Amino acid sequence: MLSGFSIPPGCRRTCLVAVIGGSVGDTFLFGTEDFKIGGFDGKFSLNKGYVTGILTIDTVADFLPRKGPLRQRRTGIAYISNVAVRERFRRKGIAKRLIAKAEAQAKSWGCRAVALHCDLNNPGATKLYKDQGFRCIKVPEGANWPQPKTAPNVKFNFMMKLLNTPTTTA
Repeated sequence: MLSGFSIPPGCRRTCLVAVIGGSVGDTFLFGTEDFKIGGFDGKFSLNKGYVTGILTIDTVADFLPRKGPLRQRRTGIAYISNVAVRERFRRKGIAKRLIAKAEAQAKSWGCRAVALHCDLNNPGATKLYKDQGFRCIKVPEGANWPQPKTAPNVKFNFMMKLLNTPTTTA
């Protein structure tokens, strides 16, 4: 499953997975060390769990505009994609927790912001992202920004959130 995920040198990518215990009544189990929600590194196991949601975060910047005449990759901005929660587990805070974990991952990579594209026809997702502090960024008229590859005629909001970086006091 992970063999096709090549990334450019200096970039990072992690797939976060939300898992619920063996029965539906179990509490949600989250945490990076025990991989209840964390990055794949070849140690992932679902012994008695059930995948309820996923999210991918990276610093590849495929969907961010390139900068300068050499069209260099943007740095310091993580990109969230492929957010999905199983239908029967929606509206239980899973996506919110995945986003929070993705933001923490981005901070640990030294990113100053997180960006994503949200389907205009998904008001629930737009509300979720806005409630988490994301803001719609207007794409300049005539700009040729990269777009996610989906079905034809799907329109997106480009959204971004600045991450709070801890300030040090002397």
